[in-house]
Parts: sequence; structure tokens; C-alpha cells
Amino acid sequence: MVRALLALATGAMVVASCTMREEKKEEKVPVAYTMTTFRLESAGGCATDSTACASYEIDYPMFTGLDSTVNAIISKRILQTADMGNPEQRGKTMQAVAQDFIQDFEKFMKEFPDPSGGWYYGATVSVVLLNDTLLTLATQDEYFTGGAHGGGGKYFINVDPRNGRDITLDDFLKPGYEAALTTLGEQAFRHAREMADTTSFQQQAFDFPDNKFQLNKNYGFTPDGITFYYNSYEVASYAAGPTEIHIPYTALTAWRK
Repeated sequence: MVRALLALATGAMVVASCTMREEKKEEKVPVAYTMTTFRLESAGGCATDSTACASYEIDYPMFTGLDSTVNAIISKRILQTADMGNPEQRGKTMQAVAQDFIQDFEKFMKEFPDPSGGWYYGATVSVVLLNDTLLTLATQDEYFTGGAHGGGGKYFINVDPRNGRDITLDDFLKPGYEAALTTLGEQAFRHAREMADTTSFQQQAFDFPDNKFQLNKNYGFTPDGITFYYNSYEVASYAAGPTEIHIPYTALTAWRK
């Protein structure tokens, strides 16, 4: 009898121990982030003479609670929005991109020793939305590499924090949404640009194919809607500047999955 009780107790302890391990394994670590800064500048620094200096700086979030593979995907996507559109920088590390930027400036200085000003690249990557199934980031950057004026823009990243997969409008809206979303987008664009419904885009020097409004691929999911951002030169001149439009989820109720 005593042996039977001991065996029963031992079995219960083993089951309890296994259950505790299983429960511990299933515990979810909450996703969190802290902002960090990467900066690299010309040898000697930029404090004494910024006109003879190049600097590269990015403020970006570092995440905890995500799979290492997902973190790597996010880091890669951030760099893809922080390369000034240079395809030669794709796949490089932040350090390598920054070093190339500074080396290009140094080569430029040898050819033109009296530049109009130093070079700089600065970007801030902000967390727009973070929940269990969606992470939206926005990279806002500006840069100057000589010439009449600098450049810059805003670029969105939308990924599933569970696996790093890109999240698109197709994941969020029911099939057939395109026409309705484009109509809402045009209304928002005209409102942002103070254009009457009867005014053509060509009349206002906006360059849409066949003079018909189109949504672009640069969008981000926010807590209350979808934001589309048209950077300078995308559909208008540099002088016209960028255009940001926002379509609230309340206007998309019939199309949300």
C-alpha cells in the first residue's frame, strides 16, 4: 500500500513537473522596444567644421520579444528604406552603408576641395503601430550631398511580428477593394491639395498616368486608418513637396476582413 502511494505521488510530481515546463514554454514574452542611435562621421568629427565633414545617423527601434529571424528581417527592411534609393547599398550593414557615404564625400572633397557644405544623412525610424499581428514602422529621412538642395522622404514598413512576413492591403481588405479605396484616396488627395473635383491633375502639375489618380505602394497602417505618402518627385516637382493622405478605417468598414 505504501509503495503504491509512493508510486502515485511520484507520478503526480512528474506530471506536475512536465505540466509546469509546458506552461513555461508556452509563456509569451511581450514585444517591446527601445530607441537607439547609430552615428558615423568623418575622421576628426564635425564639431569644428561641418562644411568639411560628412555624417550618417539613424535613430531606430531595437526590439525584444521577437524571434531572431524576425529581428533580422526588420533590420534589413529598415536599411532598405535608409539607403537613399541606391541599389548598390542593398544587403549591406548599417556600418558599411555609413562608411561608403563618408568615403564618397572624401572622394568628392579631393575633386572639389571647396564644397558648398558638408554632407549628411539623418533618419528616424518610428513605431507607428505594434500589436500581436502587425508592426508598422515609418522611416523619415533627410540628406544633403551637394547641389541646390537636399533630399529626403518618408517610407513605411508593414510586417507580421510573428514571422516577419510583409503585410499588404490584400491581407487587410476583402477582394475587390481597389476601386473603392482609390476613390477614397483621390478624395483625400484633392482635399490635401485643396483641389476642386473638376480640376484635372495635369492642371495642377501632378503627374499621374493618363491624368488619373493612383494610389502608390508607400502606405502604413496606423491605429485609426491607412496613410499613403507621396514623396517629392513621385507625382510632382520638388517645389510642390510631398503629399500625405489618410483614409480612416471607418470609411472602409464594408471592406475590412
